[in-house]
Amino acid sequence: MNLTHIAFIVDGNSTWAKEREVPQLEGYRAGMRAVASTVIAAHEFHIKYVTFYIFSSENWHRPASWILDFMNLARCFFDEGEQIKWMLEIGARLMVIGDKTKLGPEFLNILNKLEEKTKDNNGIFVQLAISYGSRDEIVRAARRMLDLGINFTETNISNNLDTAGIPDPQLIVRTGRKQRLSNFLMWQASYSELYFPPILWPDFDKVQLQIAIDEFYTRERTYGR
Repeated sequence: MNLTHIAFIVDGNSTWAKEREVPQLEGYRAGMRAVASTVIAAHEFHIKYVTFYIFSSENWHRPASWILDFMNLARCFFDEGEQIKWMLEIGARLMVIGDKTKLGPEFLNILNKLEEKTKDNNGIFVQLAISYGSRDEIVRAARRMLDLGINFTETNISNNLDTAGIPDPQLIVRTGRKQRLSNFLMWQASYSELYFPPILWPDFDKVQLQIAIDEFYTRERTYGR
């Protein structure tokens, strides 16, 4: 089976900054550059879908000053910054998954415009998990199904998740020296291969992506059979 969808838990940004004795925000800025370069590299490797865990639902519990700084940085990044232009040049289509109701109107407007601007692109499909938590996603899907009177089957649940219409990731890569999903795509990850390179996200590059892809192809995927 060809590898078509890789999801990334982009962890280790603050540790990267701490180890280099630079402001924490510089770690996240470097991490966002790594997101853009990974999209481009994945496109070159003919990966059709990529998903990035940018900001979790649990991150809302962090100090207000951290949230404000991060959101300001993210807003600048997505407001047609240089890295976004690189992604648009390869025909990337961007879609945001997560509870958008918690995002500020200015940031939400930027994200909505990006989704609209790229909706007809077919170079690579980029899902950005922002204000996202898998448990929250499943609860929101269940509420939607109850409101619409939809029966609870595996197919119907999948079709009402934020990722409806997108194939489940075959490979999930987590950097940051931790080995857990942290409430990320738990429904969709049922048969995903997990790979934990011992590096921090800002250091992830095209070479690391190739290593991850090579690792995937060493795995035997039997799906319980």
